Amino acid sequence: MALKDLADFFEPDLHLPIRGKQYRIPAPTYGEAKRLREVVVANSALPVTEQTSEAIKVLGPALDEMVADDLPWPMILHAGRTAIAHYGASPDIAEIHWAMAHLGKLIDLEKVAEQLAVTRKT
Repeated sequence: MALKDLADFFEPDLHLPIRGKQYRIPAPTYGEAKRLREVVVANSALPVTEQTSEAIKVLGPALDEMVADDLPWPMILHAGRTAIAHYGASPDIAEIHWAMAHLGKLIDLEKVAEQLAVTRKT
């Protein structure tokens, strides 16, 4: 069996679409990915200041590009958090975060929980 060179067909970088443009977040080295996984596992509720510095770090050169494109900070931070989830946990977790992180701000989670409790009782 002849295997093809992985570099010919495998893209390790993360590509995030924002406002019609694809931003490339470079895949970290093994050592950086290991450190990032340890940060994510050790801090399930990563403090905001540490979260911000990790997001900036993981975005790498994409950060400068996002700033040059005048993206608002919340979008940049969301991209960074997604990259943290992608490389520090899994691509599936990152995809869920990308699509659903804003839901907590759109709906009243307390009311949803109360309604679920009422529904379960009936």
